[in-house]
Amino acid sequence: MTTKQRIHWVLMICVVGMCLDQLSKWFAGNYLYGWQMTSYWHDLVRIGYRENAGAFLSLGSDLPAPLRSVLFIGVIALLLIAILVYTLKSEDLNRHQITGLSLVFSGGVSNLIDRILNNGAVIDFLNLGIGELRTGVFNIADVAIMLGAVMLIVYTTHNQTTAPQKT
Repeated sequence: MTTKQRIHWVLMICVVGMCLDQLSKWFAGNYLYGWQMTSYWHDLVRIGYRENAGAFLSLGSDLPAPLRSVLFIGVIALLLIAILVYTLKSEDLNRHQITGLSLVFSGGVSNLIDRILNNGAVIDFLNLGIGELRTGVFNIADVAIMLGAVMLIVYTTHNQTTAPQKT
């Protein structure tokens, strides 16, 4: 993939991912009842507005606000810049790995936008599960990040197991 093709591919994934996430969060903020979950499909899916000041599963939400800002805005922004540079510059990545990194980047930037515009919190609204076995509350950006991470694991492992061995 040429550098120009790579930039277009990354840009397309980021624009689509960020638009889907931001539109879904706009909908959640404007149409969902705050802190009340509504059940669908025999309670497989629950939808309701939440704000998460922490990271995954609200980790770090009890930290002082200035420290949360440094960690969840400053450090994450630096990490996202590093991911973007690596994605655009590394010659060792295949299309699947570039897609995975682009999904992680897209979800990270979309959640970062939330934190900047929403006093350090991310808007979450989806919950999946059966009975008491449930996920945490999440958003579309989180899905993109997880999908991207799975793609990276699968396609990096696949490349390592199928690569010819040097002797």
